[in-house]
Amino acid sequence: MTLLQRDRENLELGATLATKILKLYHKGVSNEDIADSLQLDLEYVNSVISDYEND
Repeated sequence: MTLLQRDRENLELGATLATKILKLYHKGVSNEDIADSLQLDLEYVNSVISDYEND
């Protein structure tokens, strides 16, 4: 695997996680519950939501 392939896969994974986070957020799920259900760090979830709200 080249570095470019690895970077592309990481970007795709990040986009997929961000999409899942935002879908749950729009359903009214709390940030803490989103982090728990997706097994993610709460700071990452907060960051994704904050970036979304500021765009």
